[in-house]
Amino acid sequence: MECFRIDESGYTGFDLLNAEQRFQGAAAIAITDQDAARLYSEHFPKLQAPELKYRALSRRPANHPRLLSLQRDLLTHYRCVTYACDKRFLLVLMFADYAVEPFYYERGLDFYENGQNYAMASLLSVAGPTLLGQPAFCSRLSSTQSKTRRRRL
Repeated sequence: MECFRIDESGYTGFDLLNAEQRFQGAAAIAITDQDAARLYSEHFPKLQAPELKYRALSRRPANHPRLLSLQRDLLTHYRCVTYACDKRFLLVLMFADYAVEPFYYERGLDFYENGQNYAMASLLSVAGPTLLGQPAFCSRLSSTQSKTRRRRL
Protein backbone atom coordinates (compact mmCIF):
# COMPACT_ATOMS: atom_id res chain seq x y z
CA MET A 1 0.00 0.00 0.00
CA GLU A 2 1.26 3.47 -0.91
CA CYS A 3 1.97 5.62 2.13
CA PHE A 4 1.76 9.42 2.10
CA ARG A 5 3.63 11.66 4.52
CA ILE A 6 1.75 14.85 5.38
CA ASP A 7 2.87 18.11 6.95
CA GLU A 8 1.13 21.42 7.52
CA SER A 9 1.97 24.96 8.43
CA GLY A 10 -0.14 27.84 9.71
CA TYR A 11 -2.75 25.84 11.62
CA THR A 12 -4.57 28.02 14.15
CA GLY A 13 -7.51 25.75 14.97
CA PHE A 14 -10.85 27.53 14.82
CA ASP A 15 -9.20 30.96 14.68
CA LEU A 16 -9.46 31.64 10.96
CA LEU A 17 -9.09 35.40 11.56
CA ASN A 18 -5.64 35.13 13.13
CA ALA A 19 -3.74 38.11 11.68
CA GLU A 20 -0.33 36.50 12.18
CA GLN A 21 -1.24 33.29 10.32
CA ARG A 22 -3.56 34.30 7.48
CA PHE A 23 -2.64 31.32 5.32
CA GLN A 24 -2.46 27.61 6.00
CA GLY A 25 -0.49 25.23 3.87
CA ALA A 26 -0.28 21.47 3.68
CA ALA A 27 1.79 19.09 1.62
CA ALA A 28 1.65 15.35 1.07
CA ILE A 29 4.17 13.08 -0.62
CA ALA A 30 4.22 9.36 -1.37
CA ILE A 31 7.69 8.25 -0.29
CA THR A 32 9.09 5.25 1.55
CA ASP A 33 11.20 5.57 4.69
CA GLN A 34 14.15 4.16 2.75
CA ASP A 35 13.85 6.72 -0.07
CA ALA A 36 13.45 9.56 2.44
CA ALA A 37 16.58 8.46 4.33
CA ARG A 38 18.53 8.13 1.07
CA LEU A 39 17.53 11.61 -0.12
CA TYR A 40 18.29 13.07 3.30
CA SER A 41 21.83 11.66 3.25
CA GLU A 42 22.40 12.57 -0.42
CA HIS A 43 21.37 16.19 -0.07
CA PHE A 44 22.47 16.84 3.52
CA PRO A 45 25.27 14.34 4.21
CA LYS A 46 26.74 16.24 7.20
CA LEU A 47 23.45 17.04 8.93
CA GLN A 48 22.86 15.16 12.21
CA ALA A 49 19.30 16.34 13.00
CA PRO A 50 16.60 13.62 13.16
CA GLU A 51 14.49 15.45 10.57
CA LEU A 52 14.79 18.33 8.13
CA LYS A 53 13.33 21.64 9.24
CA TYR A 54 12.99 24.14 6.39
CA ARG A 55 13.09 27.22 8.61
CA ALA A 56 16.40 26.19 10.17
CA LEU A 57 17.94 25.03 6.87
CA SER A 58 16.85 28.09 4.88
CA ARG A 59 18.62 30.48 7.23
CA ARG A 60 22.00 29.40 5.89
CA PRO A 61 22.66 30.46 2.27
CA ALA A 62 24.91 27.41 1.82
CA ASN A 63 21.82 25.20 2.17
CA HIS A 64 19.79 26.95 -0.55
CA PRO A 65 21.18 24.89 -3.48
CA ARG A 66 20.69 21.69 -1.46
CA LEU A 67 17.08 22.58 -0.67
CA LEU A 68 16.34 23.37 -4.31
CA SER A 69 18.00 20.15 -5.44
CA LEU A 70 16.01 18.11 -2.91
CA GLN A 71 12.80 19.81 -4.01
CA ARG A 72 13.61 19.07 -7.66
CA ASP A 73 14.17 15.38 -6.86
CA LEU A 74 10.96 15.13 -4.87
CA LEU A 75 8.81 16.88 -7.47
CA THR A 76 10.32 14.87 -10.32
CA HIS A 77 10.29 11.37 -8.85
CA TYR A 78 7.47 11.22 -6.27
CA ARG A 79 3.74 11.80 -6.21
CA CYS A 80 3.07 14.91 -4.17
CA VAL A 81 0.62 17.73 -3.72
CA THR A 82 0.72 21.10 -2.00
CA TYR A 83 -2.29 23.06 -0.82
CA ALA A 84 -2.43 26.68 0.33
CA CYS A 85 -5.52 28.28 1.83
CA ASP A 86 -6.42 31.87 2.62
CA LYS A 87 -8.27 31.34 5.89
CA ARG A 88 -10.37 34.50 5.49
CA PHE A 89 -11.59 33.22 2.13
CA LEU A 90 -12.39 29.89 3.78
CA LEU A 91 -14.48 31.75 6.34
CA VAL A 92 -16.39 33.59 3.59
CA LEU A 93 -16.92 30.22 1.88
CA MET A 94 -18.30 28.83 5.16
CA PHE A 95 -20.61 31.86 5.44
CA ALA A 96 -21.94 31.09 1.96
CA ASP A 97 -22.48 27.44 2.95
CA TYR A 98 -24.55 28.39 6.00
CA ALA A 99 -26.30 31.53 4.78
CA VAL A 100 -26.77 31.09 1.03
CA GLU A 101 -26.90 27.34 0.33
CA PRO A 102 -30.24 26.84 2.17
CA PHE A 103 -31.83 29.48 -0.11
CA TYR A 104 -30.68 27.51 -3.17
CA TYR A 105 -31.71 24.17 -1.64
CA GLU A 106 -35.27 25.36 -0.91
CA ARG A 107 -35.63 26.18 -4.60
CA GLY A 108 -34.23 22.86 -5.82
CA LEU A 109 -30.95 24.42 -7.03
CA ASP A 110 -27.46 23.04 -6.50
CA PHE A 111 -25.36 25.81 -4.96
CA TYR A 112 -22.16 23.81 -5.56
CA GLU A 113 -22.76 23.07 -9.25
CA ASN A 114 -20.03 24.50 -11.48
CA GLY A 115 -18.29 26.08 -8.49
CA GLN A 116 -21.01 28.64 -7.83
CA ASN A 117 -20.14 28.58 -4.12
CA TYR A 118 -16.53 29.53 -4.91
CA ALA A 119 -17.64 32.26 -7.30
CA MET A 120 -19.95 33.75 -4.69
CA ALA A 121 -17.33 33.55 -1.94
CA SER A 122 -14.81 35.20 -4.24
CA LEU A 123 -17.24 38.01 -5.05
CA LEU A 124 -18.13 38.46 -1.37
CA SER A 125 -14.45 38.54 -0.38
CA VAL A 126 -13.76 41.39 -2.79
CA ALA A 127 -17.03 43.33 -2.74
CA GLY A 128 -18.15 42.64 0.85
CA PRO A 129 -15.92 45.20 2.57
CA THR A 130 -17.02 47.87 0.09
CA LEU A 131 -20.73 47.04 0.19
CA LEU A 132 -21.03 46.51 3.94
CA GLY A 133 -18.12 48.64 5.09
CA GLN A 134 -14.96 47.12 6.51
CA PRO A 135 -16.13 47.05 10.17
CA ALA A 136 -19.46 45.38 9.32
CA PHE A 137 -17.77 42.85 7.01
CA CYS A 138 -15.21 41.95 9.69
CA SER A 139 -18.01 41.65 12.23
CA ARG A 140 -19.86 39.25 9.91
CA LEU A 141 -16.72 37.12 9.53
CA SER A 142 -16.19 37.08 13.29
CA SER A 143 -19.81 36.10 13.87
CA THR A 144 -19.56 33.34 11.27
CA GLN A 145 -16.43 32.01 12.93
CA SER A 146 -18.12 31.95 16.36
CA LYS A 147 -21.26 30.24 15.06
CA THR A 148 -19.41 27.58 13.07
CA ARG A 149 -17.20 26.82 16.05
CA ARG A 150 -20.19 26.34 18.37
CA ARG A 151 -21.86 24.17 15.74
CA ARG A 152 -18.81 21.86 15.56
CA LEU A 153 -18.09 21.54 19.28
